[in-house]
Amino acid sequence: MFRFVFVFALLAVGSFLFVPHLQAEMKITLKDGKVIEVPVSEGDVKSIEYGGEQSVEGKVFPEKAIRIMSAKYGNISFELEGELGYKQYFCNAKDSLVKICDGKNKCRLIVGNKFCGDPYPGKGKYLYVEYTCGQKLKRAKKSQTEVMVLSCP
Repeated sequence: MFRFVFVFALLAVGSFLFVPHLQAEMKITLKDGKVIEVPVSEGDVKSIEYGGEQSVEGKVFPEKAIRIMSAKYGNISFELEGELGYKQYFCNAKDSLVKICDGKNKCRLIVGNKFCGDPYPGKGKYLYVEYTCGQKLKRAKKSQTEVMVLSCP
């Protein structure tokens, strides 16, 4: 009985002495410049990485992956029946390109009406894309039927 109590006491004391416990305060800077301190323990930390991976709508992407910011498909007309000026014929192709390219390192597309329809029937059109690769903003432009390659090394 004495041996059991001694071993139990030794284990209890040992667990207090030898088990390290992380306790710290995290400083968070708010948008208005105010700094707040939040106590953080080891149990509160869940694989937080700044700039490591990006998450949007439940999807997690590597830092160096294609992220479509904007995409439009169409053209501009300078034919305004006697008036000076122009008219824009574009449709928003962002949703289609997000489904095809977001999160990849390289994406190949054949430019055409499949992204959002034909906003300027019978005329030549272009696909204009802005995307990020990490912190870098990139732009691409290709005409109808050409192959567009977006890449993020």
